Amino acid sequence: MNIAIFGTTVATDVKTKVEEIIHSFVTAGFQLSIYKEFKECLNSNSFSIQQIPEFTELDNQVQMIISMGGDGTFLKCVHLCYKTNIPILGINFGKLGFLAQTNPDDIDAIIHNISNHNYTIKTRSLLDFKCKNGKENISGIGLNEITLQKSNAVKLIKINIYIGKDFCCSFWADGVAISTPTGSTGYSLSLGAPILSPDNQSLIITPIAPHTLSVRPIIIPNNKQVTVEATGEYTEFLISNDYLSKTITHQPKVQIKKSKHTVSVIEFADTSFFETLREKLKLGIDVRK
Repeated sequence: MNIAIFGTTVATDVKTKVEEIIHSFVTAGFQLSIYKEFKECLNSNSFSIQQIPEFTELDNQVQMIISMGGDGTFLKCVHLCYKTNIPILGINFGKLGFLAQTNPDDIDAIIHNISNHNYTIKTRSLLDFKCKNGKENISGIGLNEITLQKSNAVKLIKINIYIGKDFCCSFWADGVAISTPTGSTGYSLSLGAPILSPDNQSLIITPIAPHTLSVRPIIIPNNKQVTVEATGEYTEFLISNDYLSKTITHQPKVQIKKSKHTVSVIEFADTSFFETLREKLKLGIDVRK
């Protein structure tokens, strides 16, 4: 099996562990390639790692991608390879690990399961967005969310929301986030929106620090296009898709809809979304003394 190893940075305290994992895959007989930036950052003295070929773009020979890092690294991996539909396995060297769920200490079990095809491939939906910044056309995708926010810390902006052809509401706020079920455990969660299971066919519209208390998160079907218009004085606007962001100097009209592309995520039999919720968020655990 041809496996691509993706990463961005390597902390000093995990460098040895990363090298051990790569060596384990080599020893198990897998054909590897390493993302060029990650290999340069790893700067390994190991001859076997030095001999692994680099890649900047994936070819059609790759059958699996392994993302080494946290959820942020996983998002960068998605943005690099979402058009290929190659399944991604996240090995977590970060904190929460909702996307990169696999423990690096379980490498023997990971290799055994991959070798014996003891895994399932789950599909995660993506968002497409597009807007204009003067004569410039801006577009992109998001696995977690698309957000539109003000750039001036002391000024509110007025936001108009349309769902399909229907006007939904207007409100004053710092911004608004349109999130996928995957993103419901990310920024959306910190905004007070509900958690959705990844297989839910919905989107979440969540105001960011609304000035009107009657404005609440709204869940809609993901076959509806969301249009966000914003106006504001003495401020520019910031549109973000996952970890990427761009400044908008004109009053924006952003169109957001479910993408035709999806992301394939590898899950092992002992991986459960609700178990992850209990472990990572301490869901349902009574912390009272």
